[in-house]
Amino acid sequence: MWTLVTGGAKRLGAALCLSLAEKGRSVVVHYNHSCDAALEVVAQCQAKGVRAEAIQGDFSNIENVKEFSDRFLQKFPETEILINNVGEYLIRSALKTSIEEWTNLFQTNLHTPFLLTQSLAPSLLKNKGQVINIGVNGLHRFKAKSYATAYMLTKQGLWGLTLALAHEWAPHGVRVNMVSPGELDISVDHQSLPMQRPATCGEVCRVVNFLLDPESGYITGQNIEVAGGLGLGSN
Repeated sequence: MWTLVTGGAKRLGAALCLSLAEKGRSVVVHYNHSCDAALEVVAQCQAKGVRAEAIQGDFSNIENVKEFSDRFLQKFPETEILINNVGEYLIRSALKTSIEEWTNLFQTNLHTPFLLTQSLAPSLLKNKGQVINIGVNGLHRFKAKSYATAYMLTKQGLWGLTLALAHEWAPHGVRVNMVSPGELDISVDHQSLPMQRPATCGEVCRVVNFLLDPESGYITGQNIEVAGGLGLGSN
């Protein structure tokens, strides 16, 4: 059985791939431009004694995602887990966001996870698999978001999709959850933090692995924040 991690070549995606390999899972590392980095992650996963392969995919439009899905399923038909990690970030208010930027964020952060999940549905259903979507903290506290409007809207949409899929697939034994980091120690953007430090990628990975554990088999439709209290108060 395979686990697909989108955006698995760098940063949190790479950490997720390595943590999955440590748990004995076979990993497919998706990348777009970062071929060398993806191959390095593959080598590190293989060194842990598991199967690992890399696959290229451009998710910038619907046609490309469909082409990727067909190619992926031809090579990895027995896929049990999909981790929708790939995403674009944009710090910009709504009125300062161009339509091209707006469209690109929705394509990458929302349309792509939807299309991939839909394409992999037969395999996920057959294997009673799982989907984990990577979100962002604050999705449960719907407030005006002028700091990164389009980005937050895409993640709120992804959270809604997570709930809908969890409800639809619960009778079939397929679980769908979300893990939402706050600020990570690799974040491009920094703010005042209640716990005086950012999260590590390892802390996010541990929550993902908790959800994937068979002993967590009754958990679906949930969003677990790894944010150290960020956003709970006036901060």
